[in-house]
Amino acid sequence: MRKPKQSAVRSVSTPNSTRRATVAGMGAAIAAATLPISASAQSKDIKVGFLLPLTGAFAEAGQLIKSAVDMAVEEINKAGGIKSIGGRIVPVYGNSSSPDEANTETNRMISTEKVSAIVGAYSSGATISSTVIAERASIPYLVPNALADEITERGLKFVFKTVPHFSQFAINGAQMVKDLSAKAKRPVKTVSLVRENNFFGNVVGKAFSAHLGKAGLELVKDNIFPTNPTSFEDIIVALKGQNPDVVFAAGEPSSITLLFQQLKELKYWPKLGWVGCGGGYTNPTVVQNLGSLAEGMLVINDWFPDINRPGSKELNERFKKRTGGKDLLGNANTTYAAVYILADALQRAGSPDGAKIRDALATTRITSGPATFMYEQVTFDAKGMMPNSLLIGAQVQKGGARVVWPNSLKVAEGVWPVPAPR
Repeated sequence: MRKPKQSAVRSVSTPNSTRRATVAGMGAAIAAATLPISASAQSKDIKVGFLLPLTGAFAEAGQLIKSAVDMAVEEINKAGGIKSIGGRIVPVYGNSSSPDEANTETNRMISTEKVSAIVGAYSSGATISSTVIAERASIPYLVPNALADEITERGLKFVFKTVPHFSQFAINGAQMVKDLSAKAKRPVKTVSLVRENNFFGNVVGKAFSAHLGKAGLELVKDNIFPTNPTSFEDIIVALKGQNPDVVFAAGEPSSITLLFQQLKELKYWPKLGWVGCGGGYTNPTVVQNLGSLAEGMLVINDWFPDINRPGSKELNERFKKRTGGKDLLGNANTTYAAVYILADALQRAGSPDGAKIRDALATTRITSGPATFMYEQVTFDAKGMMPNSLLIGAQVQKGGARVVWPNSLKVAEGVWPVPAPR
């Protein structure tokens, strides 16, 4: 495990700042310019810590999330900030590329920066460890990225999670294929799983093993492949023997491309369809590389830009304009919503005090406004989990991901059974 980074520089964003943030040192934190403000106004500003992967394998995702945070904070501050407190939200960025780094930055944010709340920390490992530090300091911690069920199962009172559990890939995914099959009058009974031997793949495997049977579906086989595979021939031959109705799969973009190329070469396709779990299957690069091979591929994930919710398309276009054409995906969407959820709690708390913000978060009820592009309603249960957080289904149609499930959010009809790639 890498040692935690030592360099850390506070980052501040304002609604009128036009200078782009730059990584300082190893990227443990980011510094941005501010306009002069009076001492009295400055004392009322509310510091919020944002833990992002600013270095390492997920640095690109971290920068995308940071763009979403900056956008939300600028909008809120431009509209008057947190009026009940009389100050702006001031973001303080820290690196969470590993649990050790996330822990170091959490301690810095609490002891040195005196943040009133923390949002983070991208990965489940970094989030599980850093939330304990915040809990001990009575600092509310909003989790808009990490999916581990464990995060809200430990009895922590200052932790609130706005994204689905890993288990919902199995729960929501099973319901989606059952609904599509019922409409097509093609019963679905058997499932095979194809997953990468990494953290995400392993937790998805655990979720399907635990929950698929409860949905009335049989898991025929859990097929596991190594990271950076060179061939899928053995797995595809095994799938032919298993003959499942549906295949659910989890993998990184590079492995998905190779897999679909070999599915065509070896002339295999499940009887009803192939369902990808998570954002790797909707990565624009994957869809572009696969071309016609991606047509009809189903994916379950937390959000897609064309979802049937007010303001979603317009928000995505604003973000693309800001980022040079990048969609509000890769956890940028959930973090953007989290900033507005926290702002709502700050307004109702009327104070930068952590305990008061925690109580406000616990009584959150949002049914309109910017956060509802992501969620129909925002509330938290006694464990700090958001019951209305669920995964949705999209299908690649004519080169783009179109939402097809559930019915209340769909913008297109799902094609089911899915024809083999051509």
